[in-house]
Amino acid sequence: MTSTTEITPTLPVTLSTSSQDRFLRRTNLTHLFWGTIGVLGFLTLWELVARLHLLPRDALPPASTTLARAAELLTDPAFLTQIGYTLWAALVGYAIALFIAVPLGLLLGLSNRVYAATSTIVELVRPLPPIGLVPLLVLVAGQGLEMKSAVVALGCVFPLLVNTIHGVHSTNGVARATARSFGWSPALVAYRVVWPSAVPSVLTGVRVTVSIALILCIGAEFIGGSTTGLGSWLLLQSMLPQGIDSVCAGVIIAGLLGLVINAIVSVLETKYASWARRDEG
Repeated sequence: MTSTTEITPTLPVTLSTSSQDRFLRRTNLTHLFWGTIGVLGFLTLWELVARLHLLPRDALPPASTTLARAAELLTDPAFLTQIGYTLWAALVGYAIALFIAVPLGLLLGLSNRVYAATSTIVELVRPLPPIGLVPLLVLVAGQGLEMKSAVVALGCVFPLLVNTIHGVHSTNGVARATARSFGWSPALVAYRVVWPSAVPSVLTGVRVTVSIALILCIGAEFIGGSTTGLGSWLLLQSMLPQGIDSVCAGVIIAGLLGLVINAIVSVLETKYASWARRDEG
């Protein structure tokens, strides 16, 4: 007697919207929990190293002292004004980088000939450190907003450009050919097919470079001898006899600014490009 085994095909399990939301909430809570544990552990280790005098007091104040000083600074209007100068310069420079990189990246990505003619130049100039150009920019543009914005723009334009080109090149060729077969103009294909496909890569470039913009702006203020901004404030505090507490607190605040900015961009990326992540999965 021959027995037959009936094989039932396995179908992928699709979670409902409510189940997906619960799963995402649990994932976010888990990430938040372990992130909090990591921060508390780091602060505890910092406090112990300082209290046990494993490093000189002039090099590393206790974490509790630094956090208390940071809280004081966040209520100081003069300090907040310096942060405002830095954020404004970083924003102006970053807007310039976006205005240049995204349209140029679309152009280079859409035209193979133009890309082939310019790719060597882009790869040659891209590794140049913007901070190294600060002395030249000080001579050309002074020590104010123009110099800081130029440093930010130079540091952010190439990562944004490369990500935009990559996004254009990753567009489905069949979709582009199908759109052209319907008589769509090149501009309409770029707007309706290429640009939506490139958005996730562009937003990834934005998420990576927004923190770089803040770092470059502070570095330009510090090196370029600017009279305003967080970098110049840190330089001034480092020259004071007991300025190490303020310097460490300022660095912590700068890190928090970068964290907040990155979180905002991550929210935008999730809102406007979450479909790309689902497609990848």
